[in-house]
Amino acid sequence: MARYYIVVYDVNEKRVVRVHKILKAYLQWRQRSVFEGWLDGNEVAELKRKLSRAINEEEDSILFYSLPSDSNLVTFHLGRPPDEFDNVI
Repeated sequence: MARYYIVVYDVNEKRVVRVHKILKAYLQWRQRSVFEGWLDGNEVAELKRKLSRAINEEEDSILFYSLPSDSNLVTFHLGRPPDEFDNVI
């Protein structure tokens, strides 16, 4: 069963582009180091496997927050909307 995930990362700048590309293949990019979207169990396992190979576990951190599929997710935004940026470090 699919669940809704919010994924945030804090990785060394040498690995930001690679981590960003991996996450963008599975989830919707929201702002800076935040992604969100629906993933099933197989997708989560595959994503975790790819990210584990891309990071240095001694230096980097990636957090997964999951919500059950039957939850009503409500989001809102305050302030200036995030800019699309192509120059991910």
